[in-house]
Amino acid sequence: MNATVAPDAAHRPRRFVDRHRYALLFFSLLFTVAIGPLLETMNFGRNLMDAFLAVNLLAAVFPIVLKAERRTLFALVAVAVILRWLAAREPQGAALPILAAAMWGTIALIAAYRAVRFSLASVRIDAERVYAALSAYLLIGVFWGVAYAAMARVAPGSLLSGGVVPPAGIGMGDAIYFSFVTLATLGYGDLVPATPAMRGLAVFEAVIGQLYLALLVARLVGLQTAAHSR
Repeated sequence: MNATVAPDAAHRPRRFVDRHRYALLFFSLLFTVAIGPLLETMNFGRNLMDAFLAVNLLAAVFPIVLKAERRTLFALVAVAVILRWLAAREPQGAALPILAAAMWGTIALIAAYRAVRFSLASVRIDAERVYAALSAYLLIGVFWGVAYAAMARVAPGSLLSGGVVPPAGIGMGDAIYFSFVTLATLGYGDLVPATPAMRGLAVFEAVIGQLYLALLVARLVGLQTAAHSR
């Protein structure tokens, strides 16, 4: 009796993770977004923020079903983390921050694409598919923030706070905050893009955010209506 119960109990955590992959990813991303500005006030906050982002990137790749693609992306995540670590310790130069941001963004977009495909792959809409769709939206915001942080590091005057260049620079928490303000088109005005490249990134993100929500809601409503009509 105990011999049969023990293996089942041992597999329960794995089953839970498998069934709630996108729910776990969503709450991981939400926690990172919420804690980011607070971490900026701590001495070790920026390093911890990078650690949270690395965990989120791994969590974003984990739900991908195709094992070969998942293994490849895990390897790319390791390379991206190393590049970002090297970029943070390089006093000058634009190559590493841009390369690291591009790699992080590419992995995040692939993961977001897979999440959207999963959320729309079935007529039946359940909680896990809704979490997948929400996770894709948060992935766009979080990892666009990585691009803003890289751009602000390469060109310190590209993002202004109160009309001036922030003395301490733009940290990851501030960049992610600006990203979600832009994605939701809130436009508080406390952080302002000041160069054509930064403005282009901001406009592109704002357009993507609005189109994503409009198309996703329309598609989910259509799937739900089709399910009820059967």
